[in-house]
Amino acid sequence: MNLVPTRIDFARPLPPLTYLAPEGLAPGCRVRVRLGAGAAVGIVLGPDPSPPDLKLLPIGSVMDPFPLLPPGLWELLAFAAGYYFCGTAHLMALCLPQAVAADWHATPPDGRGLAELRDAGAFDELARIGEAWHRGEVPIPRLFHRRSRVGRGVSEIRRTPLPLPKKPLAAQAKILLALEQEGGVMLESALLEAAGVGASVLGTLERNGLIERSRRLDLLSQRREEGLDRRVELSPDQQQVVDGIGGGFGVHLLYGVTGSGKTEVYLELAERALRAGKRVLWLVPEIGLTPRLLARLEARFPGKVAVGHAGLNASEKQADVVRLLEDGAPIFVGVRNAVLAPLRALGLVIVDEEHEGSYKSEEHPRFHARDLAIKRAQIEDCPVVLGSATPSLESWQSAQEGRYRLHRLRERPVGITLPTVEIVDLRETYRVEHRRVVFSPKLVSAMGETLRRGEQSMLLLNRRGFENWWLCRACGKTLECPHCSVSLTYHKGAFRLRCHLCGFETVPPEACPACGEARLRGVGEGTERIEEDLAALFPTARILRLDRDTTSRRGALEAGLLAAEQGEVDILVGTQMLAKGHTFPKLTLVGVLNADQGLKIPDFRAGERTFQLLTQVSGRAGRADRPGRVLIQTYSPEHPAIACAVAQDFEAFAASELPFRKAMAYPPYAYLALFRSAGRSLEEAFGLLQELRGRAEALPGSRDTVRLLGPLEAPIVKARDNYHAHLLVKATSRQGLGRILTGLDPGPAAHSTLDRDPLSFTV
Repeated sequence: MNLVPTRIDFARPLPPLTYLAPEGLAPGCRVRVRLGAGAAVGIVLGPDPSPPDLKLLPIGSVMDPFPLLPPGLWELLAFAAGYYFCGTAHLMALCLPQAVAADWHATPPDGRGLAELRDAGAFDELARIGEAWHRGEVPIPRLFHRRSRVGRGVSEIRRTPLPLPKKPLAAQAKILLALEQEGGVMLESALLEAAGVGASVLGTLERNGLIERSRRLDLLSQRREEGLDRRVELSPDQQQVVDGIGGGFGVHLLYGVTGSGKTEVYLELAERALRAGKRVLWLVPEIGLTPRLLARLEARFPGKVAVGHAGLNASEKQADVVRLLEDGAPIFVGVRNAVLAPLRALGLVIVDEEHEGSYKSEEHPRFHARDLAIKRAQIEDCPVVLGSATPSLESWQSAQEGRYRLHRLRERPVGITLPTVEIVDLRETYRVEHRRVVFSPKLVSAMGETLRRGEQSMLLLNRRGFENWWLCRACGKTLECPHCSVSLTYHKGAFRLRCHLCGFETVPPEACPACGEARLRGVGEGTERIEEDLAALFPTARILRLDRDTTSRRGALEAGLLAAEQGEVDILVGTQMLAKGHTFPKLTLVGVLNADQGLKIPDFRAGERTFQLLTQVSGRAGRADRPGRVLIQTYSPEHPAIACAVAQDFEAFAASELPFRKAMAYPPYAYLALFRSAGRSLEEAFGLLQELRGRAEALPGSRDTVRLLGPLEAPIVKARDNYHAHLLVKATSRQGLGRILTGLDPGPAAHSTLDRDPLSFTV
C-alpha cells in the first residue's frame, strides 16, 4: 500500500497537519491518528503538495470507506471554512456525529466487500463506489449497522446463507419460518412476537451461524403520532407566491404579515419538491417551533420527516442522520446546524423567520445559517425561500435592489383580522399614579375582561428572574458577579443571586459586602416577579411562566406550549421565546410590559430588534376567529421602532431606519468583521488587537478598502474572569473585506477570534 503525505484537519485549535495516508484516500474521509500523547479523529483534506521536511507519522486507521457527506455538502463546507475562517473539521462535526460510522463488513451488490478493498489499498475504487452510492446507483445494504449489539438502537435479525438443519428444534423452526416469510430480515422484537418464543433461542441459532444479529439506530423517542392533514385551499395571494417560485436557484423573500399563511405556502412548495423526487431542508430559529410544525408535516408527509436540534440526545441525532444518509427521510426540519444536514438532491430550502439572530452562531465556528442556506441552494441549484413578517434589513434591501425576488402576503385568511395595537404611555401613568407601575390600570382592566370571557392573555417581559439587581441603599453599591462586570439577578424560588452570563450563583447576603449595612434592596422586575404579582391580582387564574429557568428540563417547553394551545392556561408570562411563530387559538390579549428595554442596548440594530420583537409578539393575538388586542407599555411612544410596530408597518420602519444605516455605513450598506480578544488584564486584551491593527494598516490598499475602529472595550468588558476588547473592521464591499481578512487571519491557536458578519457586540 503506497502512503503519501496528506493534509489532515482537526476540530481543535490547530492548523491542518501532514500525515502519511494511503494513496487515493478521498478528501472528506475521517481517519484516526496519533496526536501528541493521545489519539484524535481528523478529516482528510487531500494530498499535501509541499510536505514538511520531517519524518511523518502514518495515520492509525481509516474510519470511512468513502466520504459520507454528499458532494454538494462537502463543497459547502469548503466555502464556509474559507468565508468564516474556521476549520473544515469544526464544521463537519456539526453535520456528521462521530458515532455515525460505516460498517466495513458491508458489501455492495456484485462486488468485493469494503474491508477487502481497504486491505488491498484500493481506495480509488472505494471512492468510485462512494460516488455511485451518493448518486443512488449502488445500494449498500446495512452500511450503517453495528456489528456489536452493545449500545442504543434496535436489534435486527438476518438469515444467513447456511442451509437449514435437518431436524431443528420446534422453537428454532418457528424463528426460521418467520424470517423466511418476511424475506429473511426482521427486527428482533417483531420476530420474537411473531414466532412466540423466548430470546434464548436466538443465541443458539447465532452460535450455529444460522442468523446474524446487528444493531440499527432507530428513531427511539422521536417517534411521532400521525395526525389529520389539515389541508386548506390556498388563497389567490398564496397561490401566486407558489407559482412565482421556480425550480432553479433563486433567493425568494416571502414577506407576509403575522398569521398570513406562510406555512401553507411552504407546505405546498415542499409537496411539489417531493413529487419531483427532490428533498427539502426546512430551517426554524428555535427548538420551541418544531413540535407543532412536526405534527403538521407528519400529517401531510407521514414517515418522511426527520428532525435535528439541540434538545435531542446523541442516539436520536445519530438516528436521523443515518436516515438522511440512507435517503430515508426526504424532509429534514431543524435549527441552525441543520443547514449542514447530509441531504442529497435538494429541491427546496426554507428559512422560516429568516430575521432571527439565533441563526447566527455565537460560538466557533461563527457561521450564519441563513447565509449558508442561500449558498447551499446555489450549489444544489434549487430555490431558497426566506420567510418573515419582519425581514432583516439586509434581506429587505437585497430584495429592493433585485438580488432577491420579493413576494408579499398582505392579509390574514378570511375571517381572521390583525389585532388592534394600542400604546400605553407610562409617562402619563406616572403622572396619574405618582409612582412607577408594572401593570398599568388599562392593562389590568383588559386582563380582567379577557379572563371573564374565558380567553387567554400573554405578557412579555424579556428579562427573567425575580429582581434585576440588588442595591445597597446606604452606600449605593450594586452586587456584581465576581467573574463578570454584570449585576447579579435575584431568583426568589431558588433563593439565589445568579449571573446570567457565566452561571455563578450565591446565597443573598444579609448585609452589604462593601459597607456592612443591612440595607440591601432588589430593583426591577423579571418574569418570576411578574408571575407572583399576577397570582395576587388574579388568584383564580391559571398562570404559566415560560422562560429559560422553567424550560431547562427536556420537554418542558413543548409541554407548556401544548397546554396553552389546548386552552389549559389563562395567562402566559414569558420572555421572547413566546414571541416566535406560536399559535394559541384562545389568545386574544397581548401585553408588552416594557417595550423600551431593547432600545437601551449599545447596538446599531437595537431599533430593528425591538420592532421585530414587538411585531412578532403582537402577531400572537387573535390568530383564530376571535379578535385580538395588544397593549404596548412604553416611555418612548414616539420612537420609530415602537410607532411602526403599533401600526404593524414594516415598510415604514425600513424607510426610517435604512437612511440612518447608510449615513453611518452599517449593514446593509457595509460589511463588518469583528476581532475579539480576551486577556487577564485590559492592557493584554488591547495589546493583541493593537498588533492586528498595525498589520492591517500595513497591508497594501487597506486604507482605501476598510475602516478600522478600535481597539475598544467590549460593552461587557469583563466576563468569566477575562477582560474583552474589540477591533471592528468595516468595508464597502464583501470582496475587499475578504482580502483584508485573509491577510489578518489570527489562526486557530490565537488569543483573538474573528467573527465575520457579527450580530452580537456584547462580549
